[in-house]
Amino acid sequence: MHDVIVIGGGISGLTTAYNLRQEGYSVRLLEAAPQVGGNIRTEEMDDFRLEVGPHSFMGSSENVWKLTSALQLEVEAEPAQAASRFRYIYRDGRLHPLPMGPGMFLRTPLLSLGAKLRLGLEPFIPNGARENDTAWEFFCRRFGREAATYIMSPFVSGVYAGDVRMLGARAAFHKFWEFEKNGGSMILGAVKYMRAKRRRLAAEGITPRRGLFSFRGGLGRITAHLGAELGDAVRTGTPVETIIPTAGGFHVRTVADTFAGRSIVLAVPPAAAARILSEALPELQPEFSAIPMAPVAMVHWTPGPGRNGGPPGFGFLMPQHYDLRVLGTIFASQLFSRRAPAGSALYASFYGGMHDPAAMALSDSELTALVTSEHRHIFGDDALRPQVIRIRRYPEAIPQLLPQHPERIAAIEHQVQQLPGLFLAGNYLTGVGIEHATESGYRAAAACSGFLRSPAAEGAR
Repeated sequence: MHDVIVIGGGISGLTTAYNLRQEGYSVRLLEAAPQVGGNIRTEEMDDFRLEVGPHSFMGSSENVWKLTSALQLEVEAEPAQAASRFRYIYRDGRLHPLPMGPGMFLRTPLLSLGAKLRLGLEPFIPNGARENDTAWEFFCRRFGREAATYIMSPFVSGVYAGDVRMLGARAAFHKFWEFEKNGGSMILGAVKYMRAKRRRLAAEGITPRRGLFSFRGGLGRITAHLGAELGDAVRTGTPVETIIPTAGGFHVRTVADTFAGRSIVLAVPPAAAARILSEALPELQPEFSAIPMAPVAMVHWTPGPGRNGGPPGFGFLMPQHYDLRVLGTIFASQLFSRRAPAGSALYASFYGGMHDPAAMALSDSELTALVTSEHRHIFGDDALRPQVIRIRRYPEAIPQLLPQHPERIAAIEHQVQQLPGLFLAGNYLTGVGIEHATESGYRAAAACSGFLRSPAAEGAR
């Protein structure tokens, strides 16, 4: 019998398993796919380095840095290249740089003069925070309709592939919502928060990092290293069918084997969690099913040798009211080094999301034609001839955190407590970013360790 069985080998499950093993517990990690890493993996193809999912993490991601330090990977951390500071929003036929300072903000044609004045009034807009606010209601109230349309809505599509009118402000952008609720202003709340954070980090002797980061060899380096550290504790190609509570813990049944564990950490997406818990906690089926998942098609492509395609920068985002289907495109080879062969460029474009789920059904040739026609228009280059390197489809890519999501998760966790020794981890709990997913792994490991040290668990040895 293992002390812990972790089900799911994404960043959340790997973080959980690694920390529990570091504490000396016997750990078994079961992953359905042929390899660990989930959507945080890096692949090499025709001298291109492709990120399977996210391309970077923010310098402010404290839990990612904590994990990086524990793995002694800090020496491999790579800051984004200088060009990445330029980010673009499409409006009225062209790409506009996102303003990076007061002077640029005053000059940008991305917003009208009236929209700029309205946005500048944000600190004086009365606090109207409500628990059932959608992201659209929140951003319109704080920044005005035009800024919400051309800046915040594309941002929502870039993070969640979601519908700004569906997502909950409190759930999906909790920190922003708290700034208004507790400080009366998102801008003033953010300033206050950053000052307090700098003081805390200085007291802890931590130098804050800014910008975006990855690792030499790609972002998947961190999950690959976690998998290597766990070694023979990992079983890949092992989908779990169900878990069965027993007097001394749990039985985990797969197609070929049954594993016994004193505790379980379930680090899989909502649909998989519902299926695995269908016997043990059937009452959770409606709660898990009520968490929508955005479908996303990801297209890696190159404009061909000698062509750079778009302007220098991180990439662009697309407001959803134009007759263009792309959610956004990352200029991957401008973001980090060694992503494309010398003289070539690499892009990653995203289609689908909650606004356009039908994009998932497009054939490879249809997606290729769409990438070609849209990026010729967006980049203003009629001679652009994208060569598609890889197309990936994710039917359930990104959890959508609706207004009542916090209450839904609280209800799920309350039901899970009926089975002492069962814990949850994953990016659907409190946020979809790498930082949230890693933090959930740390939390699950701490909760599981506390349980295993308890008298009830000790008696089950």
